[in-house]
Amino acid sequence: MDRPADLEKLEAGIEIPPKVAAARSNPGLTKAAAVTGERKEYWIAAEPRKWNIIPANKNGKKRDQMMSQTIKKGKTTFEAWAYRQYTANFGQPMGPATVPGPLLEAEVGQTLVVHFRNKCSSPVTMHPHGAFYSNEMDGAYKGYWTDPGGFVQSNRDFTYIWECPEGTQGSWIYHDHGPLDPLPLYKGLFGSLIIRDPNVPKPDKEFFVGFHSFLPPATRLRSGFDCINGKSFTGNTPTFRANVGDDVAFHVFALDDSFHTFHLHGHRWREPDGTIIDNKVLGPGDSFEVRFTEDNPGRWLYHCHVFSHLHNGMSGWYIVE
Repeated sequence: MDRPADLEKLEAGIEIPPKVAAARSNPGLTKAAAVTGERKEYWIAAEPRKWNIIPANKNGKKRDQMMSQTIKKGKTTFEAWAYRQYTANFGQPMGPATVPGPLLEAEVGQTLVVHFRNKCSSPVTMHPHGAFYSNEMDGAYKGYWTDPGGFVQSNRDFTYIWECPEGTQGSWIYHDHGPLDPLPLYKGLFGSLIIRDPNVPKPDKEFFVGFHSFLPPATRLRSGFDCINGKSFTGNTPTFRANVGDDVAFHVFALDDSFHTFHLHGHRWREPDGTIIDNKVLGPGDSFEVRFTEDNPGRWLYHCHVFSHLHNGMSGWYIVE
């Protein structure tokens, strides 16, 4: 993505896939299949909204607290596309549209039923990692072979059904995978998905860290921004808090064109193979959980250790009391 995207030109080059056209003339073709077992149900919309990557502090300054300096990157507000959760049948919003989108969670043995509504101007979708689903529920654009769930047009709905059998437990993500991919991801259409093992207790504190970028072709801003959860630079990115003795889990993912690392100062954790580490590499679309018992009070940094990313905004505070 090296130049501003013209959505009208991009859309003009996309033909409506045959299955999508057929579903428009016969809505019964997209009726969701029957769900077996216990369901976990969500109503999620994709919506445009104004998003400020680096909000000003009370003194009107945009600051990086880690380096104790003012940030000079020009305008930092743009029109994002973000997922938003609603009450049943899209009755009322349960909060603002956010980057990342709302957490989707289920337990092993449940079925995720996600009612999706597209309020953006272009076709977008929801595509999950980790869950089990049929080809029709992939949420991915595949050209001529695209199913309706992979090309949800503006002001239309689609219901995704994703199963969570044994073997799917873990920390995952969901994101747009429609015909404009990857542009909608760079505008904010992604979020976390957790499939929990009911035999494993939930942690006392649970934090979500998404490494990603906002780039000029998607934002039309002068500068690019390396971000954690939609914000750049320490003090703007999330500040996480825990207490000594807490069972702590960090859920970490990356979703842009770069490889990143997750580094947490003053802490270590054990990998599944038994190795003890404090810095872990992850590539585009990767996700994992870091879990430990908190034993070290202080104001700590968490960040990407690719130095160009770190000093372009990928850092935050972790405060332990």
